[in-house]
Amino acid sequence: MLEFIKYASVAFTAVSVAFTGWLQYEKFRLDGEWQIDTCTEAADLTRYEGLHLAWRVFLSDDPLSAPVVGDGEKTEEAFAAIPPSARFPVRLVGTKEINSVSLTGRFEGAKRASTGRFEFKPTISKRLFSGYIPFYQRNVDVLQGTFAFTAGNARGTARAVRLTNGQMPDGVAPFACKGLTAADVLAAAEAVEAATPIVEELEAEFAAETPD
Repeated sequence: MLEFIKYASVAFTAVSVAFTGWLQYEKFRLDGEWQIDTCTEAADLTRYEGLHLAWRVFLSDDPLSAPVVGDGEKTEEAFAAIPPSARFPVRLVGTKEINSVSLTGRFEGAKRASTGRFEFKPTISKRLFSGYIPFYQRNVDVLQGTFAFTAGNARGTARAVRLTNGQMPDGVAPFACKGLTAADVLAAAEAVEAATPIVEELEAEFAAETPD
């Protein structure tokens, strides 16, 4: 009996994934404000490795044949907000298939522009049907994938999240780059800032005790 329940659960999960993907195809729209985060895992220049970047973009698409288009700007670097006066624009254009999104972008910079490409797929959210049977649903508000930029030949992981009134929706985990999140970086910066006065006091005492 247990074996039957096991195989029935697996079969139900497979059918639910296929049915949900088909059912939600017409609902798969990209219109709205998105945050795109990237984490560089490999690059020609080692200083780019482990670098986090983020953009805020507005995407629009047509459910029939028009391409996906979008405009935005780079808003974060190494999990730190970029001042508005120092932000550079990005323009995106791409295509959407039944279960994937491809975006090519032109990224303006201080000295020159570069190009890049994102490859995304919808994530899968797990829900419980009748309290205990798993039901998997395609989440088109959180896209996972990869990126490749001409700048430094940088490549790595990427995530796009559709924002709600300009804010990250509830239940979305913080983006991590090489195991670090924005909270980790902030905590480390605060620890350094807190330790600075102590170091300065020790240096002052050492200087006072050291004879000329």
